[in-house]
Amino acid sequence: MKLSIRTRLGLLIALVFFGVLGFILGSSMIALYWELNREIDKELQLENGWMIQLFETEFLGLLTPGGQQDEALAAEFYEELHEIYGYKQEFVIFALKTETGRRVFSDGGLKNAQLLLPKGFWEQPEGFSNHLLAGRRYRVLISSHSWGFLVVGKENRTFFEVLDELLDILTPGIPLILILVLAGGWFLSRLAMRPVAEVAAAADKITMSQLEQRLPAYRGEDEFGQLVLTLNRMIGRIEAGVQKVRQFTQDAAHELRTPLTILRGELELLYQSPGITEEQLGALQKALDRTIMMSKIIDNLLLLAQSDSGQYPIQKTVFRLDEVLRQTVEDAEILAHNHSLEVRLERCDEVLFKGDEGLIRRLLLNLSENALKFTHSGMIQFTLAAHQELIELTVRDSGIGIPAEDLKHIFDRFYRVNKARTRAEGGSGLGLAICRWIVAAHGGSLHIDSEVGRGTMVRVELPAADG
Repeated sequence: MKLSIRTRLGLLIALVFFGVLGFILGSSMIALYWELNREIDKELQLENGWMIQLFETEFLGLLTPGGQQDEALAAEFYEELHEIYGYKQEFVIFALKTETGRRVFSDGGLKNAQLLLPKGFWEQPEGFSNHLLAGRRYRVLISSHSWGFLVVGKENRTFFEVLDELLDILTPGIPLILILVLAGGWFLSRLAMRPVAEVAAAADKITMSQLEQRLPAYRGEDEFGQLVLTLNRMIGRIEAGVQKVRQFTQDAAHELRTPLTILRGELELLYQSPGITEEQLGALQKALDRTIMMSKIIDNLLLLAQSDSGQYPIQKTVFRLDEVLRQTVEDAEILAHNHSLEVRLERCDEVLFKGDEGLIRRLLLNLSENALKFTHSGMIQFTLAAHQELIELTVRDSGIGIPAEDLKHIFDRFYRVNKARTRAEGGSGLGLAICRWIVAAHGGSLHIDSEVGRGTMVRVELPAADG
């Protein structure tokens, strides 16, 4: 699935936003975690100092157990510990080294804490550590002394309470944040890509016949502005180059018309001269045919050059399009007289049309000549139908047809489907290009459907508003 630049830019903005948001939240949580641990560690260190002082000043006698005095001292020690830790979310454990083994005293909010310690607890090094005891998280400080071990622990729940509250806030808010970020990213990307869209729309309107147009000016002095400036300069260079080619074609056509006209006249006079042999007449006829063909090519080139430069003088008048079509059909019937070919005018609505009558005649003549050229038997059918909004003119034949791979090229200048055959029949590959220009000059469209061996249909649609 291909995504547009606008979509990708919007997703990138959303991704960056959530990346930054995640980084800030993560960094804040880590900082909060370490800060809360630092505060707890300070408190545990104070507790550790007080407990060491308490034991070493008042209860060292517990290291030599035995007798009623020891029991009284132990009871007093338990009472002291309970008074300090009995109502706190903390605990303390004294693991004393005595002559009879380890002796443990503990109290605090975590009952029987010494029994909940994980395996290998007493083998771990001194210092701070985190443990999950009875389903609650504790920060623990272990210290080793000559008389044994001292463990003080404090429930570390503040950070996790903050984390839970944050998750409670973010969980329902994340979808809303996602929607807002995607909408904002789409808006920003659309805003950023608007000049690109405007330039693309303007560039799409620039054709070979409209090279005088330029891309809209961009006020910014950034890379995009430089790109627009560069493209406008490139279009200017292309326009200058195309103008030179058009001017050369037009000048060459003008220069060739006069000598070809003179040559044609001289050949016609020579053809009518007395005393010419049959062989000479045949050679003159071939030369005259080629001269006429070259004159047609020159005329077509001059017409296309003038149309490309916008210099052709289109003169629109109101005339009967149906009468022009009838005359074209009559001419086609005469040309098809010696062939097993039927020319029919199936439908011919009466149509008043405003356009250049000479160009319309040329359009119909080119279409009928193409149909006659490639249809040697069967039929050629003409129709003219007037609808409410358009005029539809069709020329259908039962000729050899056009291969599908050639259909997309038939309007290219000098393109011939069967180059050897069309050259022998006088085709230059300019007729359909001229037809398309004539139709476009009258605000219409030209479509060709064809199938090899079954014939071709040319459909011309002209706006009825011009009628």
